[in-house]
Amino acid sequence: MRVIILGSGTCASGIPGIPDRQPPAFLVEWDEDGLPQRVLFDCSEGVRFRLEAAGVSYTDIWHVAISHTHPDHCAIFHFCQSLFCKGLFGGDAFWIPELSVYCPNTLARNFKRMWAFHTPETPVFPFPTIRLVRMSSRVRPVRIGLAKLFAKPVYHGFGKVDALAFRLETPSGTFVYSGDTGECQSIYTIARGADIFVCEASALIGDEKNPREYGHLNPRLAGDIAREAGVKQLVFFHYTGINSDEEIIADCRRGGYTGSVVVGKDRQIISNE
Repeated sequence: MRVIILGSGTCASGIPGIPDRQPPAFLVEWDEDGLPQRVLFDCSEGVRFRLEAAGVSYTDIWHVAISHTHPDHCAIFHFCQSLFCKGLFGGDAFWIPELSVYCPNTLARNFKRMWAFHTPETPVFPFPTIRLVRMSSRVRPVRIGLAKLFAKPVYHGFGKVDALAFRLETPSGTFVYSGDTGECQSIYTIARGADIFVCEASALIGDEKNPREYGHLNPRLAGDIAREAGVKQLVFFHYTGINSDEEIIADCRRGGYTGSVVVGKDRQIISNE
């Protein structure tokens, strides 16, 4: 199993002294009988260009998991239009039969209306077929090849945002993606025993209010979650860059986590091997 970091940043760029990073997106790949399986976690602006730069055609992405509908995580309508146009202009080699979108109930409920807002001339998107899988209240996992995809609601945006954390159990290892979350029991539960835990840390070091009020983790609390859950490898994303990498890792250690810690960067590849 490997994870390609397509975006480790936030919704801001061009801040003096802070290197620009793309908004959140992660591609998880594993093999089944010699064939690659892929799931894209979060579908932020311009992700198709980043996939192509990583050597993956975006028409090879048939499964997308979206944590919540904040625009820095969810540009799914742009992605769908690009899939349609690549097949239209590129021919049969680029047509895909179906795109499965594993998403919060809120997105599934409003998808058709929002698609009509973006493309009022086509009330029904003709291709590919969009299969919307509501995950906010789903108890049983979704099968993707031999893998199983789980989701749990997490606390974010003062509790007003329908937000999810995901767990993907593949034959090659377990990947957990926090999405945007504050301190809540479900993030401890879903991270348990993960080989790779990709965890946001938007709250600054020492900010103990944000995790309980707005709903972002700081590095110390992320370290506490990773320790409690027995995570093998912790990968930070969605951090501002105001704190240095060294400060982030040191604060994570204050949470008691002694395992492998990576402050994720765009185009970095993480493996559980």
